[in-house]
Amino acid sequence: MPQLVYRPVDALLGGGNVTYFAFHALSIVAIAILDVIVQEATLPNGPTRARKRATVGIAAAIIVAQSILFFGSDWRVTKNISAAFMSRWDFAAYAATTWIAMAIFAVTFTIACLLDMRRQHRLVTRISLGLMVLAGLGVLAYVAISLASAVLAVLYPDFRLIGWALTLYTLILLVSPISLVVGLGLTTTVDGLAAGRKNYRDRTLLWRITPMWQRILGDTPYLSIERHLSPRQLLTVRAPGVHLYRRHVEIRDSLLLHPGQTLSLAEQTTLDLAEARTRAISPVEPSEVFGRNR
Repeated sequence: MPQLVYRPVDALLGGGNVTYFAFHALSIVAIAILDVIVQEATLPNGPTRARKRATVGIAAAIIVAQSILFFGSDWRVTKNISAAFMSRWDFAAYAATTWIAMAIFAVTFTIACLLDMRRQHRLVTRISLGLMVLAGLGVLAYVAISLASAVLAVLYPDFRLIGWALTLYTLILLVSPISLVVGLGLTTTVDGLAAGRKNYRDRTLLWRITPMWQRILGDTPYLSIERHLSPRQLLTVRAPGVHLYRRHVEIRDSLLLHPGQTLSLAEQTTLDLAEARTRAISPVEPSEVFGRNR
């Protein structure tokens, strides 16, 4: 929570470090939602209604406990509340509610990723899952360091998190969120780039084949079910591969019915390229970060 962001937000919420409480409460809500998402993805029929109610109930109970511990304390008005571990058992209990919830989710999440990794065959998806496993292990390490530091701060008022523990703590805070975000988005990004590349090639060929299609079908418009597209529409129409396929097929049909029509070398090359494109298997396969490959 950078102070540059924290202080203006806290002022908007009325001060008194309410932002600190909101951060922890929203973390619990986010953890509960992510837990349901993971269960939806990994269980054959998704989580039961009882499981969902239990998740909501546990999250609500934790937030209520946090409210009592936070608003019933005097440490909540500390000038820089996130600067160090305070030597207070009530503070340690308050912080531990979020840490333990994070640890429980990290275990569930990591196990789900490891189990799913065995079912996946695409390298990019396995890398995505590996990054998310790394994030889950990082969260567990963060929780362990935080809980140990909070207990030590209570037992030894002069305790400070320093040395290798502080270095590891800082590294985890940097690496784990990045690993999680990259892992969640990597497969989708790769598939999106592959789809964009295919779309570009289809659109380029559609633009090149259109003059030939207009000329060949000019005398036999009854052979065509494809709609005419303006130059602007050729650049913006969705699913250009569908239009490319239709125009390629209609040109072939017209040439079979009227064999006297001729094609230039450039037109024949374009037609051959269009045929190769329409017969090619798309490099983008449907995939999910969780679940079976189709």
